[in-house]
Amino acid sequence: MYKTLRVLVGLAALCMAHTTQAQLISNTPYSRFGLGEINENYGNIRNAGMAGIGVSSGNSYQVNTSNPALLYYNSITNFDMGIAGQVKRVSNESNSQVDGNGNLHNLSLSVPVSKRWSAATGLRPFSTVNYTTTVTSPIEGNPEATLFKQYVGSGGLSEAYFAHGVKITGGLTVGGSASYLFGNIASESASIVSDPNLESVQQERVSLVDRTNYRGFLFKAGANYRQKLTDKLFLSAGGVYSFDSKLNAERTLTFERITEPDAVLGSTSENKVTLPSNYKAGISLDNNSNLTLAAEYVSYKWSDYKNFEGQTGELRDSYRMAVGGEYTPNANAIDSYLKRIMYRGGLYYSETPYQQNGQGITDKGVTAGATLPIGRSTVYDMYQLSVSFGYGERGTTQSGLIKEDYFQFGLGFTVNSRWFIKRRVD
Repeated sequence: MYKTLRVLVGLAALCMAHTTQAQLISNTPYSRFGLGEINENYGNIRNAGMAGIGVSSGNSYQVNTSNPALLYYNSITNFDMGIAGQVKRVSNESNSQVDGNGNLHNLSLSVPVSKRWSAATGLRPFSTVNYTTTVTSPIEGNPEATLFKQYVGSGGLSEAYFAHGVKITGGLTVGGSASYLFGNIASESASIVSDPNLESVQQERVSLVDRTNYRGFLFKAGANYRQKLTDKLFLSAGGVYSFDSKLNAERTLTFERITEPDAVLGSTSENKVTLPSNYKAGISLDNNSNLTLAAEYVSYKWSDYKNFEGQTGELRDSYRMAVGGEYTPNANAIDSYLKRIMYRGGLYYSETPYQQNGQGITDKGVTAGATLPIGRSTVYDMYQLSVSFGYGERGTTQSGLIKEDYFQFGLGFTVNSRWFIKRRVD
């Protein structure tokens, strides 16, 4: 009965998640560009604690969605759900503000199909748009008047995926995934003229609202090779390639004036947006027991991104490097709970796709995390609670740019269960 209940709860959560527009970031002006802030963590809270690393570091008790080839190592049914949040300080040379939010991080279900084949399905955020920017400037010929320009954006894309991992021979495993990207992004550009000499006259507000719905498929291929070096040392090398994709986009533009609220002009058009390819490559060392060390490199061909108008040049090519690891003092210790906890840490540095005022925007930070066993594990069930924390800096206040200091946190819940073993007594 309890097994059936877990299945129903898992499937219900997956269905509900399709209506959730996940957001991982708070207010950031950089999400104005492209499709917004791209979620670079393919995995779960476990991976977040290791600076997002996961392409070559498999785990038998948590879903390996960072690389579909690693799904082979999920030999028992696994359900994983995570939430994440962020507190951020956004500042320039003269002002700063603090805000934050939290939402769904990942939702996944992995099931072994055979001894050599496992499959997974789930949902995660793909991108997030969330910004508010106000710019003031004087009006030529009337120095007492001021022009206020406000830019507001919200929304983002979600990714629902179905992945497979298969063992080919020896330590070689391959995998692939098909994703459906969907969501909408709304952006508004408004102008207001303020003149103290005309206080009795209602301020004129002109607004252009752009609402675009996106949908399309994204395909990924992965591979991993694991080789025994010594009795207590193993080497793994893995990679994931995301193919370029053309998303269908339907845009609705509306133009309105506050003094004439009924005079709204609108138009609808359709086109395609080109999402460029990217690849991830990683290498890891482990002792097949309680220690894993890994490094990862990611390359994005964002210069090939084409927006709704078919134009390129909005973004630049970018890359990300990270190192991390995890360690469990003694997973079978009965005298100390702290020894059974899996501890993690990581460092990352990236050149982002954003370039403003001739200067590239960098992002760097440090992460930490842990997985805590819950209750008493049996041959049939194992429950885990994972946490992750991170601090990072992006951008600079020099050259009129914006700097973001952020603190991230995540919480994940994992259920491992052997569904297909027939019990003698139920």
